[in-house]
Formats: sequence, C-alpha cells, structure tokens
Amino acid sequence: MFEIDKVQHRKIAISKRRKIYEALHYEEYAKRITHFFHEWISSQKSDLVVALYHPINSEIIPLSLIQYLDMKNKTVCLPMVVNKKQPLIFKPWRPGEEMVVGHYGISVPDNDQTLIPDLIICPLLAYDSKGMRLGYGGGFYDRTIKYLRRNKRVKYIGLAFSGQKSYHDLPSEVHDVPLDAVLTERGMDYFQQF
Repeated sequence: MFEIDKVQHRKIAISKRRKIYEALHYEEYAKRITHFFHEWISSQKSDLVVALYHPINSEIIPLSLIQYLDMKNKTVCLPMVVNKKQPLIFKPWRPGEEMVVGHYGISVPDNDQTLIPDLIICPLLAYDSKGMRLGYGGGFYDRTIKYLRRNKRVKYIGLAFSGQKSYHDLPSEVHDVPLDAVLTERGMDYFQQF
C-alpha cells in the first residue's frame, strides 16, 4: 500500500468536504449537532468558556452551537491570528456583535478583550479513528493547544460531517495534537479520556 502525503490528503479532503457541504440540509444538520452537543455540555461545568470559529470555504457553519451557547448564557469566543508562528488568541463574541476582517480574510470580533477557553471547537478537513486532525497546514490549532495546555487542561473537539472521517490513519508529525473528540451529525466520537 502506498502512502499519501498531507498535501495530497488535503486536496482530496477539501474536494470531499465541498461535495458534502453542497448536498447538506443545514437546518437538519444544525439540529442534530446541537442535540448531541447539548447532551455533552450539560455534564460540564456551568461557567465553561467555549471557542468556536467563523467559517470559511466549506467549513461547517457553527452558528447553531453559538446560538445555543448564547441562549444558555455561556461565554463564546472566536479565534484570531496574531502572527503566523504564534498561538491564536480568543476574543469574546455574541451573535449580532460587530466583526472586522482579520488575517486570511477571516472575520474576527471587533473588541480588545481576550479570553482563555476551556473548550476549543475547531473546523477540519478530515479526521481518523485515532483523533488525528487534518487542517490547512498552518499549525495554528496544534500550536495553540500546546501553548494553552502548559497551564490548563483545554478540551479540543473537531466539528465535522461524519463523511469527513478517514478510514485509514492520516499522516501525522510530532507536533500534531490529537483531538479529544469529534462532533458530527451522528454524535460525539471520543478519542481521549475527557
């Protein structure tokens, strides 16, 4: 069996995710992931700070989760790139609040506050049964998780379509941080002990 490198995996995964996204019934998907997320988060501490993201390309739109958290009076924050080689920072945000365009054309909250999340929910291109995540290759989430976990056990969950799961191990390097779990329309898949 031949090995496919990360660049080839990304090309395949981007195409696959786009096809899933284009065929998606968003309302049904949003309802399902919110249901499974509610089941999980109900068992967590009440003052949880949750980092989500503003989607680009065919990334899953996490608005239903943001709205759910806002309705439950949970603190939501969104990531912001400061520098290509630095960890992400997180700014609080609620639906309807102003945003500005940040690095890579990604919208970020228009405020000067920063928070340290207890839980980071991130987009991905693909994931495998060991919890390895394939992203765009910038290493932002890996770098951020390692940095934050020096002082705090930050939980790390991917948000995906179930069809994004790779049925063989994804290529990984020593700096790659495995996910604790992945949330899909079929439920939560756990990889690490929560």
